[in-house]
Amino acid sequence: MNDKPKLPPNFKDTVEDTRDLINSLITRVAGVAGDAGKRWLDGFERDDVQAVSKEIGNQLDEYVLQVWEVAEKNVKPSKDGGTNG
Repeated sequence: MNDKPKLPPNFKDTVEDTRDLINSLITRVAGVAGDAGKRWLDGFERDDVQAVSKEIGNQLDEYVLQVWEVAEKNVKPSKDGGTNG
């Protein structure tokens, strides 16, 4: 009996994809927070709240779709029998 753990064939790609997704999330959050901070320093008003909340929604929407596409790529077999990626 072989006691060595066997990782999935695309494990390295999955780890790299996870790293990329985390970096993407950090970049998105930093961008929204930076914009909100600039607006706050200039005097935060109702229009600023609306703009920041809209950007949060846009960034979340884009990020969730990015996560979905990466997950789908890692589990759907490609035409050559491996996984996409």
